[in-house]
Amino acid sequence: MPTFGWIREDDLDAFYESTGRILDPSQVIEPVFTCPFCALAFSAQPAFNDHVYASHRVERPLIMFRGKEPAVKDIVRSYLAPADIALANTSFAKVHINGTKPKQMNAVELNKLLVWTSQAEIKLELVNSEQKNAAPVTSFYGISFRIADSEAITSVEKAFTETLVSAAITRGSIDTFLSDQRTQGAGKEYASGLANYCLGILLKERSEGQNLTTPLYRYRELYGTALDILEDFQCPLAILIASLIRFSMNDFEGNRRRTGYLKLDLANDLLRDPDHDALPSSSESVSHRPVCPVDHGTWRVLEMASRLVAQPRWSPILDDECRGLAQSDLLDESDHQKAYAIWAAFAWRLGARESITEPLTQIAEVYPFSRWAREYLEQVST
Repeated sequence: MPTFGWIREDDLDAFYESTGRILDPSQVIEPVFTCPFCALAFSAQPAFNDHVYASHRVERPLIMFRGKEPAVKDIVRSYLAPADIALANTSFAKVHINGTKPKQMNAVELNKLLVWTSQAEIKLELVNSEQKNAAPVTSFYGISFRIADSEAITSVEKAFTETLVSAAITRGSIDTFLSDQRTQGAGKEYASGLANYCLGILLKERSEGQNLTTPLYRYRELYGTALDILEDFQCPLAILIASLIRFSMNDFEGNRRRTGYLKLDLANDLLRDPDHDALPSSSESVSHRPVCPVDHGTWRVLEMASRLVAQPRWSPILDDECRGLAQSDLLDESDHQKAYAIWAAFAWRLGARESITEPLTQIAEVYPFSRWAREYLEQVST
């Protein structure tokens, strides 16, 4: 059509003229939600969201060592068996070993690599790319493999025995242990766990002449650091010290393996369940060889449990002995709680209902002893 002056026909006018209809600008157009993965259309966003979540969800890939996912930066200190490693939601992995270029691996290849690695820095990228038309999801891990062989562990333990078991624990003896040639190389991580444990003992006992300025409560941090390291080692000494640390920190969760230290095994069984049917007896005739230091607070509590297990009956004299330890100004709070718990447990086992109320009242609201102390307190109060 001809145009005059400023009146000009544009493309949209030509389109509407050819179709013969013009959209009503006041009309509301219902939105349509089209799935980008399978092209299904939905008139409501909730239905669209439910569809994507149910049919096209891309899960985060992850790896687990011995049933636990490692942290973003983590350390492996003992050899992994093929069954210890589990992958989920993983299409493939990109592996950087000691800073080298990445190598793509499938699950079988990655499992074999991790099982055979003893000393390496591995950067791991797990990729889930199974969903078409969706961006891959990636998880990153930095794993330091610091695995000591049996020879390295034996060398560290010999240095430990000579420096920190056969002599007094001091800052100087701990430094000597850490600088010993036998604690270097592959065994260095193991040695650091033993050293942190001994430094924790030093802080907890506050020995004279050590010029300690670190607060008492910091011993728990050192114990925790030592536990994080030593629980990864499966040798008897590491198992024993890890159990001592858990006992000191009032951790009685799960079924702990036997350590061979009868007093410790006895106390662990008792404090988990005072009604335990078969408590191990701590015989004084058994000869002992010192293999690691034990802080004096823990030692006093273990000694009390060892003496009480041999008692056939209860008396006020035993109340007085237990009360004296439980209320000692020199014990740490966690040891106070264990002393009250042992007092209550043995009084309960020997039927001394009049003696049990005092210690139970002290621990009825203290975890983990509250799990059984509340029930016992209710029974003796009715």
